Amino acid sequence: MGTRFAVRSLLFTLVLLALSHGASAQIAIGISVGFAPPPIPVYEQPLCPAEGYIWTPGFWAYDDDYGDYYWVPGTWVEAPEVGFLWTPGYWGWRENAFFFNEGYWGPEVGFYGGINYGFGYGGFGYEGGRWEGNHFTYNTYVNRVDTTIIHNTYNTRITNVTETHVSYNGGNGGVQARPTPQQEAAAQQRHVGRVPAQNEHIQAARSN
Repeated sequence: MGTRFAVRSLLFTLVLLALSHGASAQIAIGISVGFAPPPIPVYEQPLCPAEGYIWTPGFWAYDDDYGDYYWVPGTWVEAPEVGFLWTPGYWGWRENAFFFNEGYWGPEVGFYGGINYGFGYGGFGYEGGRWEGNHFTYNTYVNRVDTTIIHNTYNTRITNVTETHVSYNGGNGGVQARPTPQQEAAAQQRHVGRVPAQNEHIQAARSN
């Protein structure tokens, strides 16, 4: 027990050190799982709380102590910097196991496994909104926004999304998407990891 705890603590420390130094490459958490995460559930998006918040979609996290996945609901998060967008994390099959690739904030949306997380994250890029100067403008076609309070909105229909609830990339039954050169370039740009509000949200989901 003590050895396993020490190894997990070391992995967690290494991730924090990489993030604190503005690591440019996408970071994979040191957890491998031998079975695939469940399909992405259907759930309702809450209203955007205020201007400047960006939707971060729900995902399956893994609890090593319980030996199973648990669902982290999507949530609105205030962007850490003007102009930053969220690239969701995703589970990917490699080396005979599923590994989780951490999400990150950056000026462009990178590769997230081709997973259709919904609400503007259809597997490629983000169509739920865009930065216009210092203001984030919301696409109300895919996001729930109270337009009597938030006026920076537009409505563009999204039609090029494949309806699927598959939650992982590669392997048997997984999404067979690969990063484009543009997405690989986005991963090399300056970016930051999850903000404290996201970490707190994950811990709350784990304890539920």
